Amino acid sequence: MGCTTSTPSVTTPSAGGGPTQSLQPMAEANGSAGIDRELERAKNEEEGKVKLLLLGAGESGKSTIFKQMRILYGTPRTEEDLRMHGVVVRANVIVAVRKLCTHLRNLGLEPELDKEAGESAAAFEDAEGVDPSGMSPRAAYDELIAYLVDNTATEPIARDNPDMDQKDWVGNSPRAGLQANKDAEAFLRHVEAIRILWQSNTMKEVRAKRAA
Repeated sequence: MGCTTSTPSVTTPSAGGGPTQSLQPMAEANGSAGIDRELERAKNEEEGKVKLLLLGAGESGKSTIFKQMRILYGTPRTEEDLRMHGVVVRANVIVAVRKLCTHLRNLGLEPELDKEAGESAAAFEDAEGVDPSGMSPRAAYDELIAYLVDNTATEPIARDNPDMDQKDWVGNSPRAGLQANKDAEAFLRHVEAIRILWQSNTMKEVRAKRAA
């Protein structure tokens, strides 16, 4: 025969020496009442929430509306939230540039960049009439291909403004992930090349062909 154990019931004498009462049922009743109160509180809290169901086909803007609602009515963004979004935006630019440079090469439009080399000063005018970097679209493309697409560059590229890191409020964000942080750093190193190639007529043609 097996042996079992049981929890002994604690009894207290009643007033006047009458029949004794067990404390175990009283403790169980108190515990049950506490659970009921907690369930009622959770129910009331859930009923107070406003729920919105977004329906629509793919790419119809459901996620965009949700994000806008969070921005307008959600909790304020912390500095770490803003830093993470800054890293993600820069990383997305690098991803797009890699794809566009590869597409440009596949379309065989590299000679078109050479034609723009002599026109770069007029194509990228600033307040003084000359692009401040002095870089041609072909030079910008070669830099991005070597460092971001083919990874054939062996020397680290020199930054035009080495003090940029101290002024940059975005920096790194562990929440964004390792690859996103690496791409965000690459964005700062190649931001001038990205700007010049993006504004070139050849890249405008690439973007138009890709969107078609």
